[in-house]
Amino acid sequence: MIKMGRKSIAEKLLEGLPKADSFDRTFLVLYDFTETRAPVDFYNNMKRVTELTEDGSTLVQYSAYRTTSMKAAITVGRLAERYGAETDLYEVTETTAEKLVEHLETANN
Repeated sequence: MIKMGRKSIAEKLLEGLPKADSFDRTFLVLYDFTETRAPVDFYNNMKRVTELTEDGSTLVQYSAYRTTSMKAAITVGRLAERYGAETDLYEVTETTAEKLVEHLETANN
């Protein structure tokens, strides 16, 4: 007999999004629990998002989540808000210090 458990909040949020996903960009989700501490359930749900999207998402630090899955970025942002965090989502361009120096040098010429 297969035991069917309840779906996690992460699974419900992911299922509420369109089926297609995009992995061609990098997203950074920043969140801050100013009024309360982040509950354990929040981190359990974030782990579930990472498992379900399978894009190599990572928790950069306790308040920053990096992903190439658009659905994961939306879901983590909504999870953080649901648990009471202030949340910002960014689409980012990865670079290096050397490339930034090149941009500065080009701008100064």
